[in-house]
Amino acid sequence: MIAEVAAEVRTRASTERAIGDQPAFAGLHGLLPAFVLALYVLRPLGPVKDPDAFWHVVAGENLLNTGQFVLDDPFGAATEKVWILNQWLPEVLMNWAHTAYGLPGVAWLLCLSSLLVGLAVYAACRRRASALVSALVLAVTFVALSGSLSPRPQLVTFALAAVTTSTWLLTREDGRARWWLVPLTWLWACSHGMWFIGPVLGGIVVVGMFLERRVSFREAARLAVVPVLSVGVAALTPVGPRLFTSPFQVSGVTGMIREWQAPGLTDPGLLAALLLVAVVVVDQVVRGRGEWTVALLAVLALVLAVTWSRTTGLAAVVLAPLAALALQRLTRQKSSAVPRRERIAVLISSGLSLVLAAVLAPVAALSPGIGPNGLDAALDRLPAGAVVCNDQVDGGWLMLRHPGLRPTMDTRVELYSVERIRQYLSFVAGEPGWRAYTSRVGCTYALMPTDAAVVPVMRGTGSWSLMAEVGGYVLLKA
Repeated sequence: MIAEVAAEVRTRASTERAIGDQPAFAGLHGLLPAFVLALYVLRPLGPVKDPDAFWHVVAGENLLNTGQFVLDDPFGAATEKVWILNQWLPEVLMNWAHTAYGLPGVAWLLCLSSLLVGLAVYAACRRRASALVSALVLAVTFVALSGSLSPRPQLVTFALAAVTTSTWLLTREDGRARWWLVPLTWLWACSHGMWFIGPVLGGIVVVGMFLERRVSFREAARLAVVPVLSVGVAALTPVGPRLFTSPFQVSGVTGMIREWQAPGLTDPGLLAALLLVAVVVVDQVVRGRGEWTVALLAVLALVLAVTWSRTTGLAAVVLAPLAALALQRLTRQKSSAVPRRERIAVLISSGLSLVLAAVLAPVAALSPGIGPNGLDAALDRLPAGAVVCNDQVDGGWLMLRHPGLRPTMDTRVELYSVERIRQYLSFVAGEPGWRAYTSRVGCTYALMPTDAAVVPVMRGTGSWSLMAEVGGYVLLKA
């Protein structure tokens, strides 16, 4: 007994000597999360250059005008499948921002959305760790997310995944079912195609709790009702039951999409996500006893991190609260309730960063970051309804900037068959048979980067004439 008391005294004394508990550093540690959150706001600010962002704005406008959630595509000249608006809620918000403030409004909305992601991760970490540890994990998570912080509905998945993971970990601690996760999943299902991550997280935690003998089979079954109902309410969105089939539209073409490929071994986002996985694994080894819930979530995060570039950031978000708890235990940091000073710092930092972003956005994001912007005048002179063979990256740009024209390819790959995409790639490469593609899609104009292989081939035939050439793009007429 005496030995145990002595050991406890030594441990407490060691902890009190730690740098994190010294008064000179306590206030600084409380400010670190505020600084990192400012990074979440200001780092993504710049010209809108994500090809998807432009057609998301168009989708929101079309929905407001027509009220159609499932429709035949009215914009592309070569799409072949039904367009299912399973991300309609953020698309409407993006359209409102664009209608009110143009592209700077969309850029500022990205800053706000990125901040909400950061706040969700910070809250999940801070509930389990000190300000210093939370700031460190928040910064590593930012690196993992850096390749995905663009004006797209996927930001909703990042934020709600952090909220859902943290909430289910609370259920693991107290055994209480959080029924409000069911309507939250409904909102998630109206916002992004990866809404099913929420119910998956719930199912994993329930299984982990049962394997850890925290709950009986009957109690686990009761808790499992929450993710089951969450899946059920997804069928009640305006899209209806077709929401469940919409992710499979892209399944056949994922091999042709860069973000659905595995990240490179030197990718900073992957390394950041793997760092969080390593921290969790080391903590489990040091503690000498594995926890099923932690192990299952770590495996899920590892699969998400290494399998697809698109989900590397999501892996970090899911693992952030567990990594914070692990780092807290490994470093023996002293954790406490969030002090008033820290709350005020986070509030002021977030508010000032958003104001600064609003001031800078009209300059930083006035012009698109992609597209043949120098050819706007020439494109305006083309007849309404003209079909334009274009570079895939510029399809959404054309839909937003020149709605009277009909592009033949864009990044809504789920609307194209594998064969159509292969024909397009063959056309861009200038391979034999490129004429068949232009005839098949009916394009009488071509808007391509000057260095595209097909450009000299088209011009060399004499049947395509140069209309304009500006800023690395050419506009050709058949």
